[in-house]
Amino acid sequence: MTDNLARIRDIALLLPGVTEDLHDGETWFLVEGEPFARVADGASGLHLCVADEGAAPHWTTIALTADSDWTLVEDRIARSWERVAPTELLEAGGR
Repeated sequence: MTDNLARIRDIALLLPGVTEDLHDGETWFLVEGEPFARVADGASGLHLCVADEGAAPHWTTIALTADSDWTLVEDRIARSWERVAPTELLEAGGR
C-alpha cells in the first residue's frame, strides 16, 4: 500500500493548489478545499477514487495493483483535478 500511495502523492501533489488530508482513514487530495481524489484501503486492496465526468458529481474507482497502468492513473488524477480546480489554477496549467 505504501508504495502505491507514495506514487499517488507524487502525482497529485505536483498539481497546483493541492493539499492532502486524512479523513475517516482515507487519504484525500483537495484543490482549494474541494476533493478530487481519494485513496482507500479496502478488503480487496488499495483503490484510487477520482471525481468523474457527468452532470452530477460522482466517483470512479480504480483498483491499484502491481500491474496498474500508471500512465492511465496519472491521467485520471489530472482530469479529476481539472474538473474541480478553479479557473485561475486551470490557467496556471495543471499538466
